Amino acid sequence: MRMTQYCLLLSAWFLFFSAQSCGNSENPLTEGKDDKEKPKEEEPVPLVTRLTARETNKANELDITWYNPNGIASVEVSYLPEGDDEKNAVTANVRVYNETRGYYLVQLPEYDTYVIGAVSIDNFGKRSEKVTVTATPAEEDAPPVVEVINDRLPIADPHVIYHNGKYYAYGTRINGFEVYISEDLEHWRRNESLALPPENSWGTRWFWAPEVYYIASKNRFYMFYSVDEHICVASATRPEGPFVQDERRPIVPNEKGIDTSLFIDDDGTPYLYYVRFTDGNVIWVAEMNDDLKSIKSETLTRCITASEPWERIQGKVAEGPSILKRGDTYYLIYSANHFESKDYAVGYATSNSPMGPWIKYSGNPILRRDKPAASGLIGTGHGAPFMTADGSYKYIYHAHANSNSVGPRTSYINNLEFSEEGVITISGEPIRPVVIK
Repeated sequence: MRMTQYCLLLSAWFLFFSAQSCGNSENPLTEGKDDKEKPKEEEPVPLVTRLTARETNKANELDITWYNPNGIASVEVSYLPEGDDEKNAVTANVRVYNETRGYYLVQLPEYDTYVIGAVSIDNFGKRSEKVTVTATPAEEDAPPVVEVINDRLPIADPHVIYHNGKYYAYGTRINGFEVYISEDLEHWRRNESLALPPENSWGTRWFWAPEVYYIASKNRFYMFYSVDEHICVASATRPEGPFVQDERRPIVPNEKGIDTSLFIDDDGTPYLYYVRFTDGNVIWVAEMNDDLKSIKSETLTRCITASEPWERIQGKVAEGPSILKRGDTYYLIYSANHFESKDYAVGYATSNSPMGPWIKYSGNPILRRDKPAASGLIGTGHGAPFMTADGSYKYIYHAHANSNSVGPRTSYINNLEFSEEGVITISGEPIRPVVIK
């Protein structure tokens, strides 16, 4: 009986305290449960920092940079003119790939002040607030920065051709021939390799007066030149060469000659003008064979001798011929006097036939140290006319180093113009080309 009463009292005590525990809000078994079930506030995607947009040396171009925050996948870059509707913004997505710094170069449609924006995007596609700056690009391209390595174009007896947007200059200076390349006639770069290496030519010394022509019918470039006081021709597929003389012999094997110049008439007939040593330096012409490697000797005809007083101040020398044709008139431009003379000068003659006879212009010389176009240069001569990109003519020629020294001779460029009466003038302030790196 006593044992039964004791068990009943124990059961009642257990039930009482169990009920008390279930209703007690401070029960240590449940403490902190509510805190774990509360949802955490969503952390914002971090912003890019140090967003900048700077003009470049190109018109309407901005270089945009920023620093990426940790843990983002990409940055959305946007731009639009200041004051424009946001919906018109142009955007681009730049992947981050764990880089600290971001870059984006944008070419803008027009000159204006722009609002540049950057939005960070995380791996779940969540976006940050937009960071913005304003920037204005350069309105025009900056002039190119060039390093001048020679303040003169160091060639004599120069010749220039214009081909596919570039000018190519060749001249006398070393064994073989260099080629200088320019887009503006003022800044020239020397090609790394020679246009004509000596090993590609007959002859080993006195490489003088190269002239290069593109012959469309043959789709090749031809270089006519003098070596060892003989005239030769080499060809190439490009204006910078390498030119190769595939038949190692002079054009005229048994006679000395220098200063070649090719002219192809409207009917396709090729003529070669060059200097023969016949009572001084005398300019002759001969019709060429179609291979452009040989002349028809029976057509040799004398053109110009040094007969006028201005031509004979020092020596009996007429040399450096070049031919132009305007309408039905042929112009033969040449130089006279010894090249070492301070009065080395340029004149011209006209004819109604490429074979002559030639009538010298009464106003010769048209370029000499006392002429305005020389602008103080001395020993001006042995040049060549060439057509520029805009269809006008210019004349390149060499001059002495200074009043006390002939060499090193260097080259200059002036305008060459025809009057309504067909008179040639060399005019304007000379371009003084420089060589750049």
